[in-house]
Amino acid sequence: MAYAQWVVIHIINSFRNGSISVKNAEAMWGKFHKNGNKDAEIGAGEVNKISVGAGSSEKVSSCGRSDSASGTEGKFDIYDGDNRVCTVYWSCPWGSKSNNFQIQNRNKDYGITLGDWNQDSGALGEVDVDISRKG
Repeated sequence: MAYAQWVVIHIINSFRNGSISVKNAEAMWGKFHKNGNKDAEIGAGEVNKISVGAGSSEKVSSCGRSDSASGTEGKFDIYDGDNRVCTVYWSCPWGSKSNNFQIQNRNKDYGITLGDWNQDSGALGEVDVDISRKG
């Protein structure tokens, strides 16, 4: 039922050098899961281990729970060392006609390009979040 509500966040590191990392991951509704397998739940601690090297990308996947009338809602921060680049927030509720995906707490020293996402009911889909350094 709620597996229809899902998001795959494709974090792209466009730095020339250096890595970015995921911190403070939280699934308020639904769960995080291994990429490509909604039945393989992982905890926020696993998501917080994600590091993305320069010129590469990683994915964070979340969905609603099977046989449950709940979608997925969550957030995580992206860091460059000790500097928070931004907070990624999503809401893909079960039984709602609208989805939400936001980049919050933007650090002005970074370029953040958000890809397309499904604003209507159903899955948010795969959403690109491309991070670059300004200057």
